[in-house]
Amino acid sequence: MGVKAHAAKLSLVAVLATTVAACGKEEAKEPAKASDSSKNAPVTLKMMTAQHPSWPYREDWPIYKFIKEKTNIDFKVTVPASDYTTAMNLAISSGDMPDLLIVPSLTAANQNGASGAFLNFFDNMDKMPNYKKFLEQHPDVKAATLSPDGKSYYLPHYGLEQWSRRSWLYRDDIFKKNNLTPPTDWDQMYTVAKKLKELYPSSYPVVIYDALTSLTNIAPAFNTWHGSYVDYEKNEWRYGPIEDSYKQMLMTLNKFYKDGLIPPDFMAMKRDQFNDLLAQNKGFMASDYIGAMDEIPVIIKKSPAEFSLDYMVPPKGGANGKPYNAYGGLLSNGFAVASNSKNKDAALRYLDFLYSPEGIDMATWGKEGETYTVENGKRKFKSDFAILGDLRTKTGIATYGAHLVVDMNAYAYMNSDKMNKALKQIQSGNEAKVQPRLALTDQENEIMNQTSPAVVKYRDEQIAKFIVGQKSFDEWPAYVAEMKRLGVDKVVDVNKAAYERNQKAMNAK
Repeated sequence: MGVKAHAAKLSLVAVLATTVAACGKEEAKEPAKASDSSKNAPVTLKMMTAQHPSWPYREDWPIYKFIKEKTNIDFKVTVPASDYTTAMNLAISSGDMPDLLIVPSLTAANQNGASGAFLNFFDNMDKMPNYKKFLEQHPDVKAATLSPDGKSYYLPHYGLEQWSRRSWLYRDDIFKKNNLTPPTDWDQMYTVAKKLKELYPSSYPVVIYDALTSLTNIAPAFNTWHGSYVDYEKNEWRYGPIEDSYKQMLMTLNKFYKDGLIPPDFMAMKRDQFNDLLAQNKGFMASDYIGAMDEIPVIIKKSPAEFSLDYMVPPKGGANGKPYNAYGGLLSNGFAVASNSKNKDAALRYLDFLYSPEGIDMATWGKEGETYTVENGKRKFKSDFAILGDLRTKTGIATYGAHLVVDMNAYAYMNSDKMNKALKQIQSGNEAKVQPRLALTDQENEIMNQTSPAVVKYRDEQIAKFIVGQKSFDEWPAYVAEMKRLGVDKVVDVNKAAYERNQKAMNAK
């Protein structure tokens, strides 16, 4: 079905990101062996899917033609033009659900699964041998799909989460020009930033922006976290923003702020302003998506001779700091199957196909002659597709509804050499272990709904005041006391209980 999409402004990361898990420009593997679709009767599945504004759904995307050739399955696709969650909930409450749905989160999947709207995949593993094998090979993914009672109503996307990696980047051209060395800790970063401020008086050498989002990536370097987290080494749940190590991070940022080393308007600054600072030689070190290394020079139309970014090992903070970035892990969206579907077997067959070697290959590469060519035994995408964004926009490859797993190695050659080198390095000791994705019971959700909003609101207001100097660090004990009064310990206890339940379920299976 044709769907008129209202394309939003193309975001930097979404349009041009070609971040991959690959550590280098590897040779492509041989295409997987083709299946015989004639063994299965033709069927049309109804599917509701979300879309990205940068590559809105198109009825003529060839990826669905490729899928039909492999599976004998056609699709009648619905793409809500407005709020997806509202449209999904209306479809569920009406009882007239599509066979397949993209679900925005594990929480939404579990809530609707518990009410009987979605199929429990664990009851159907005999029909999903490829998915079963995938979970055996990826127990971390299995842990991220469980409901509070150990069921599973949700199939996550795997591969594209590499895009969510954040890292520290720096203007290597400016550093070379001024004989500067990238800092390895925040004391060194202060010294380097002061020197850059002296050389470029109108600059803010360390750029944080978009309110407090940068703190998510900065906190692990100070051996803490921007929220509730499990300390894997001690097997202990804590709340980062009330810890002394978090206080030390804020004191460090306050020092940078007072000396004009970070933008005074960092709370209001957005992506375009951030790009402008870098383009105008007014920003030199920043925590951002790793894909920005290749993307920003294109966005600001600067040649390598004029502008260059490279990966910087995360500076350690404090005596117990670690050279860590944060990593968000799997994307939130996943697939669900309607429990009242009249085409359950076909829906399960399609989803299992997407976990098969052949399905992964097709979802990643498309079809020989149409999306890629083979020369001297090596596969390469046709010249129409210079970046992954081109593939998604023009073919539907790696869009919601048309994949579950993509092999990011296929896109490595689209990146710069330094990008691939950085991707290898960041995964080889510069990344904190991903925090668990937790499934809460109704009672736990109620506690969180009653407690968490007030905790987060007060936390963020006070953190901003500490950074800009509107609040003295002598008031830290009072801040911690108020956080506890608002119920921060309840938040930690809920997460701890959910985590222990998840681990028990994993160990039992």
